[in-house]
Amino acid sequence: MRSRSLSFPARRRVASYLSALLLTVSHASAQLRVVDYNTAEAARPSLGTVLAAIGVESVNGIAKAPDIFTLQEQESSETTTQSIVNVLNGIYGAGIYARATLDGGTLGAGRPGLIYNSQTVQLIAQKTASTISDAGAQRQTLRYQLRPAGYDSAADFFVYSSHYKSSEGSTNAARRSVEAQEVRANADALGSAHLIYAGDFNIYRSSEAMYQTLTAPGEGQAFDPLNRPGIWHDDAAFLDLHTQAPTTTARYFRQVTGGMDDRFDFQLVSAEFLDNEGLSYIAGSYRAFGNTGTHVLNGEITSGSAAALQARLPGYTIEQAAAVLEALASASDHLPVIADYQVPAKMAVQIGNVPSRVITGAAVSVEATISNAAAVVTVAGADELDYILSTSGSLSGDATGMDAAHGTGNTHALVLATSTVGNVTGRVDVHSDSQAAANKDFTQELSFSVLDHAKPLFAGQGEALTLTLDFGTVEPGAGSEVRTFSLANWTSTLGFTAGLDLDRITPSGATDAFRLNLTTFANLAPGMGLDFAAMFEPMRGGDFEARYDLYFSDEDLAGATDLRTLQLHLIGTAIPEPGAATLLLIGILGSAIKRTRRQRWLPS
Repeated sequence: MRSRSLSFPARRRVASYLSALLLTVSHASAQLRVVDYNTAEAARPSLGTVLAAIGVESVNGIAKAPDIFTLQEQESSETTTQSIVNVLNGIYGAGIYARATLDGGTLGAGRPGLIYNSQTVQLIAQKTASTISDAGAQRQTLRYQLRPAGYDSAADFFVYSSHYKSSEGSTNAARRSVEAQEVRANADALGSAHLIYAGDFNIYRSSEAMYQTLTAPGEGQAFDPLNRPGIWHDDAAFLDLHTQAPTTTARYFRQVTGGMDDRFDFQLVSAEFLDNEGLSYIAGSYRAFGNTGTHVLNGEITSGSAAALQARLPGYTIEQAAAVLEALASASDHLPVIADYQVPAKMAVQIGNVPSRVITGAAVSVEATISNAAAVVTVAGADELDYILSTSGSLSGDATGMDAAHGTGNTHALVLATSTVGNVTGRVDVHSDSQAAANKDFTQELSFSVLDHAKPLFAGQGEALTLTLDFGTVEPGAGSEVRTFSLANWTSTLGFTAGLDLDRITPSGATDAFRLNLTTFANLAPGMGLDFAAMFEPMRGGDFEARYDLYFSDEDLAGATDLRTLQLHLIGTAIPEPGAATLLLIGILGSAIKRTRRQRWLPS
């Protein structure tokens, strides 16, 4: 029994719901949803409900806005096709959809056309692929060269939009065969290409000459993704394939009725779409939209289960799914045929920061992250990325790998060669051999400087590791005796020597008698020195000695090491000034000595 039509308020609620729901549907994901639809001329009011639901339908986890519509029975691209573009842009956003502009010849019942999502697909070229005549094609087949956005010409594919002569009978079958021969010759001339043969074929069985011509061996051989040959007409075994006619009661003037009993509408593909490499058909995605195989043979599409359709339309209610079935019955006398196609991989390479300066012997690596950046809804939406990473020059770390779409990428360590002092350069090359991959070749040079180690020394003392400063003899409290010295960074290799750090000073001995203005420092440039002073300030008499161990390292770069230790040795003696009693005793002793001398020389 045909489902009851919705009232106007109910239809309005459904339309409002669809508009909100579509905000969550991906418009720009790169995988391709291709729709073939004989719209039977211009857009009718119910077409928007169908087109919106197509973008919501989830098959294999993929729910996205359509990318390509091949159309039939278009009065012209400027009128009929543009009216459908307007409906699509009203659903998915202004300016998203565009149309082809070529109008083929016709002897009646319109002509083929094409609409594409300008955010995800580029239209490269459009041409006629057959001629019209009373003995051949009723309408010219049009061929479109298309390219997924973000890819180069290696990812181009060709779509044929055809509307073959209708009705049974040997004369009509012969005319279909003539057109198929022309289309096939056109396709064969392209060589090994990705081809989609879409349209209203108006055939009843796979044994017809037209179908056999398209599927015959050769360069442009067509294949049915479902691989279900037979007599499709009026056979319940093919109920789920039928596309015509969705109604038994006309909803508009001249609508074809008769119920669901024919497979007229197709998407056949070349072998290149069936190898799971690059552009490829996603298995299990081919369907006649709205046909869940639950309707009555020769009955209306509305006799099918709304619940079965609802299962494919996330967020829809039973009422809304039923509204879609009703819209299919009133929008056209054909159902849309949909298939999803994976796009090629898209390589992205990210090289980590390379240090500009390292010290010889450093163990330094830089991360190279390689990922499949194809912007798709699911993993199945893009080919896997296979790649080879190679290095040269002052880099090593060759690798191979694979990354699926939606992966996190693979990280490889690029090891910098640091054994040679000077400016060095390495190169990383990444190549993907995945079919038609975008950005498949990547090259980047990495340049850095390798420095020799710093070398601490006492300026003017050659290679001496110890510097002794002798302060001689001083009187305690008489002030400071000063000695100066310099610490320097020897230039090991001109232009490529690391800076010098004094990290620690360890004193020992009579450090209370000496004072230094020496402090730790960092990054003393090669060839430069710093002047310091040591002071001897004893407060008592005696011999004094102190030692200062100076610990050095390279400046803080990769490869920095501890360097040789220098020793500063300070010595000095303090003699106290004589006191008053000592001076009196010295005076008495001096007087006695003088008297003795005088007495020795008295005359006899």
